[in-house]
This record gives sequence, structure tokens and C-alpha cells, in this order.
Amino acid sequence: MAVTAENLHDDKGPKILAVLWTLTGLTAIMVVARVYIRLKVLRNFGMDDYLIVLSMIMGLAYCAISTAGVSVGFGKHAMYLTMDNLEMAILLNTVSFLFGILSFTIPKIAVTSMLTRILNPKPMHKAILWTMVGTAAIVSIICIVILFTMCDPAEALWTPRLMKTGATCKSTTMLIDYAIFTGAVSAVVDLTLAIYPTTVLLKLQMSLRKRLALCAALGLGAIASAMAIVKCTQLHGLADKEDYTYGTADLVMWTNIEADVVVIASCIPTLQPLLEMMLGKRAMGSYSQGKSDQFKGSSNFPSSYNRSKPSKTHDDLGFTNIDRESQESILPTDDNNNKKSHPMGHIYRKDDVTVEYESSAPKSGPGHTSW
Repeated sequence: MAVTAENLHDDKGPKILAVLWTLTGLTAIMVVARVYIRLKVLRNFGMDDYLIVLSMIMGLAYCAISTAGVSVGFGKHAMYLTMDNLEMAILLNTVSFLFGILSFTIPKIAVTSMLTRILNPKPMHKAILWTMVGTAAIVSIICIVILFTMCDPAEALWTPRLMKTGATCKSTTMLIDYAIFTGAVSAVVDLTLAIYPTTVLLKLQMSLRKRLALCAALGLGAIASAMAIVKCTQLHGLADKEDYTYGTADLVMWTNIEADVVVIASCIPTLQPLLEMMLGKRAMGSYSQGKSDQFKGSSNFPSSYNRSKPSKTHDDLGFTNIDRESQESILPTDDNNNKKSHPMGHIYRKDDVTVEYESSAPKSGPGHTSW
């Protein structure tokens, strides 16, 4: 933007810190709650939980580096800063993008790990999900590589005065175009991970209210998709070489918002056990029972389902099992492994009763007869 006497002293630094630490603080609370539930209540800490913790660490590093950048003038107009502060602000901002990109990429892997574990998708669906997420991760890593190889030597990226001594830099148009592509891929993956559970859950034999609740809990990633699109609209600030510290301020905030929304969306489905304990609907000990007892008394599924073998999903989300195949396993199959309906249209239960007895020794004497 054009710098005038009226906006010379504009400073987005306080806004950056308010957005970053407020949202990151909320995200940290959600992650701590998730870790407590998975580690202490359900005692089933999985790979997706480790990845979410790693994402939180990346997010905290992003906020810490961005805070250091604000302390030396990031968020202010470049012409208002000394050369040393300007170079340090650009350096810190460039390094922060490394952690920022990782902080919204790793949660996608965590969400995919969680969905493939609790929804038990078909091999083809599982392959599609992991291919999409793997592609998004590769695209993000390439974006990081492009960012740090824009200039030769790399120091010229945050030291503008090196341009006067023979350093060369590629056009920022390439970086912006690829960053937009990265954001588009990220948005598509987030939206897919939000929609896919709905296609599975709506087919389950449970009440509509519970199905909708599960779909809403697992579909919050759609919000992250919207945040990724908004972030793409801020990438033009990377081209503002004359006022870089002010022009990229909004991009810093939206990168953090996207990352935190992805993590929050991945944590909310795991918090039902905590909510039930807070409302007094279930005691903590009921979640740590043996597998043979964890489905007793459940009202989420019919009694015939509760007698089937325990599944993985109760201790993943706090909801009872959502395995599609086990609900149909009580029906016989034909030679082609297709489910057959009962000829009378009903399912009957047959009870076999065995009666055991002992014969007593015959008694002699009047009035007694031997048999």
C-alpha cells in the first residue's frame, strides 16, 4: 500500500500478537484436553495423537518466532525501521513460514490416520485418502524449498542490500503462484477429509440425531478449507518488496488461523468423553474398563450388536462402535459372500437346553419298588 504521512506509523504488530496467541492458546487447551482423554481416560494414545502434539509444537514455534519478529518491528512500515531491524524482521518472518506450513500440513496426516482407524474404509478408499494427504504434504514441502531457494545466496532473501553486491533472486511471481497452488491443494484435502466421514456415517444403523452429531464433529475440517482459501487471497503481500514487513502481516495471521482451525477441528471429535464426565453422564472409570465390558449398557446400537466383538472406535472418539461390517455379521452369506435375507423375513433365536440328572441307588424294603 502507499505510505503517507497519515499511515506512516500504522502498526499491525499488536493485532498479530492478539490473533496468534488468542487462537493458539485456545488450540493448546484443546490439545491438552485431547491428550488427557486419550492418555489418562481412554488409555489409547495413537499415532494421530502424536502428530497433533507435533503440530501444536510447530504452531507454538511459529507464534514464538512471529512474536520475536514483532518485537523488532514486523507489522510496521519498512521505511519506519532501521536497516538492521528490517533485515531481522524479514529473516524471522521467513523462518516462521517454515513452521507455519508444517503446522497446517501435519494435522491433515493426523486426521487421515484417525479416520482410517475409526471408519475402517475399504482398501481403495484408504489408498485415495492417503494419496491425497501424501500429495498435499509433498506440495507443502516443495513450497518450503522454493521459499528458501528464491535467492542466491539464500541470505539475500532477508538481506536486501546483498542485491547490490551481485546476489540474484527469482521473481516472486513464481513463489506466489506456487503458494496459491499449495493453498488450493490444502483446501481440497481439508474439504475431502470433512465430507468423507459423512458419506460413511449416514449409512449407519443409528438414530438420525447421533449420525448428524458425528457428521458435524468429524466435518469441522470444512472450516479449515475456507480458511485456506482466505489465506490465498493474502499471498500477494509476498510481492511487496518495498514494504514487506507491513504487506505480509495479514498473511502471517491467516497462516496461523488455518493451522489452528485444522488442529481444533481434529480435536473436537475426541472430546465427548470429557463432556460426558463434566455433565455427569459417565464416570471416568467406565472408559477404562476392559474391552469385554466397554459396550455393556450402550444404547447407541441394538442389543444384537453389543454381543459382537469389541471394535476400535469406542476408545477413539468416545462414541460406541461405528464399524459397518459388524452390524451385518449376524446375517448368513452365500457362496459369493453376499448377505442373504431370512426366508421368513425375520431372525429367530434358538436356545438349546440340556438337563442333567443323577440316578439314586435303589432302596429295598417294604413299599419300595426297583425301576
